[in-house]
Amino acid sequence: MFERISHIGIVVEDIAEAEKFWSQRFGLKRYAELEVEVEGIRSIFLSVGGTPDEMSIELIEPYDKSDMSNAVARRLAQSGEGFYHLAVEVADVAASSSELKENHMRVIDRPALEPEDSARWLVHPKDANGVMVEGLAPDWR
Repeated sequence: MFERISHIGIVVEDIAEAEKFWSQRFGLKRYAELEVEVEGIRSIFLSVGGTPDEMSIELIEPYDKSDMSNAVARRLAQSGEGFYHLAVEVADVAASSSELKENHMRVIDRPALEPEDSARWLVHPKDANGVMVEGLAPDWR
């Protein structure tokens, strides 16, 4: 079902400080920045070579850390900084979502981040050993 592991999402208090840390301490390079207004987050993507075709980390900061209706802000308030999700690329988002649902997994179908992107899905952490899994099409970025 999975084509490849795309990235690991990490929730952070201060995205600029986190980027500096991961860049200076581990040598990772930024290759993209994303503002997702509908989700109330900003993200920075880093990888070893600074390219999107390799496994990456996504630093995620909520716009409003006091907004407990925002899942990322809520996670940050409850658990602090740290691992948030595992993103995987799938050949067919709709088909893989259906397959997961047929296997009795809680799947949340999500719209595309940008109009030109494909839709995506999330598997609830309770169905994946405590890990939220995000399924994306290979052309998501």
